[in-house]
Amino acid sequence: MSKKSIGASAESVPLLKRFGHRTLRVPGSKSLTARAIMLGSLGAGRTVLKNPLKCDDTNLLAEAFSKIGVGVKWNSKKLILHGVDGKPPHGATVNLGAGGTPSRFMIAAGALAKDPVTVDGNGRMRVRPIGELVTMMQSLGATFNNETLPVEVNGICMHGGTIEVPITKSSQFISSLMLIAPFVEGGITLNCKMPVTSSTYIDLTSNILQTFGVAVQEVQNGDVRSITVPQTRITHRELDIEPDASSAVYFAAVAAIHKGMSVTLEGLKLDSLQPDMEAIRVLGTIGAEVEEIEEGIRITGTGTVRGFGDLDASGFPDASLCLAGVAAFADSPSRIFGLETLPLKESDRIEVMARSLAKVGCGVASGDTDIRISPLKQNTKVKTSTAIDPIDDHRIAMAMAVVGTKRGGLSIVNPGCVSKSYPSFWTELRKIYEGHDA
Repeated sequence: MSKKSIGASAESVPLLKRFGHRTLRVPGSKSLTARAIMLGSLGAGRTVLKNPLKCDDTNLLAEAFSKIGVGVKWNSKKLILHGVDGKPPHGATVNLGAGGTPSRFMIAAGALAKDPVTVDGNGRMRVRPIGELVTMMQSLGATFNNETLPVEVNGICMHGGTIEVPITKSSQFISSLMLIAPFVEGGITLNCKMPVTSSTYIDLTSNILQTFGVAVQEVQNGDVRSITVPQTRITHRELDIEPDASSAVYFAAVAAIHKGMSVTLEGLKLDSLQPDMEAIRVLGTIGAEVEEIEEGIRITGTGTVRGFGDLDASGFPDASLCLAGVAAFADSPSRIFGLETLPLKESDRIEVMARSLAKVGCGVASGDTDIRISPLKQNTKVKTSTAIDPIDDHRIAMAMAVVGTKRGGLSIVNPGCVSKSYPSFWTELRKIYEGHDA
């Protein structure tokens, strides 16, 4: 693997030829790190996060909290937060870049600050939806000057209560409110119309709230999932962040598509609540061996890659892109559906992934919520290098890198976009090529 110029910096992804066993521990979970930053910052006392993910999203989120009064200190394997006991002492203007989760979390947290907080992001974030979150928070007394970024939130009249939640464009709106509920007078009850968008992420939020001592209560009545998060004083915690299944899935996929390749993902368990762990489990249904061992999870390629058939990926939409890359090498077509949230992400992920797979030779069709993939012809010889532009989307870049390890001849333009979630991705992928434990 090497960087070369194709109009812009690019990372070449040649055919992987050296198989065997590799062991690696991916960085901490982005979803868990972000939620723990939220609760540790708004809680009281000193919270220590061990093995957190340090990437663009989490850096910007921690920096935003520092601007409203939270003490923030990173070191090599820890993030130390000195929380504000539910009362950020001042307002600020904060920019969360391309971060969807950090932006929505900060809009909610801003309602707790003594003075107004203005939340902004990059050009893509300025067109991504926040109106549903604004409407729900307005029902609790918060005021806003806009329904898109940049937006100023003033929570001087914020109170608890019950919100009737429609089917939302993003689960992040619900998670945001759940995470501030312990610090709001009277707590918050969310009556969510089902099916709840990306409900696995709501489960993750509920679990981490309970880890911080919040007695979340849930009831399902007909087509309504009712979640009550009571007002609770959160105090200091020490929390070890487990490795990121969303990052691990790429290396699991590399193993799955190469006969004789085995990768052990240290520190992960198959019963992890991280939504993207399901994508790793799914690899075991199409031909790969997936097993839990003492060190973590081991994935071994058997030489068989079956098509996914009709695969509902609504519980793990981000990892669906990686599985779409795996489908390029299957023995039959695949349809991956339940992807309603993907067009609203860092790019229109369905459209960009479909275009990328077509460029390498797959038959591809896509809709607003699904992608259909006809695999590459077996033993196709690559005659020319193909440059893939992920449109500054980290998930597209990493998913297409997986494709490159089997097809060869790919280059990923703007490889630095992976810093949003996995800054060391290319370094660790090179170690897979070199035969070293990453």
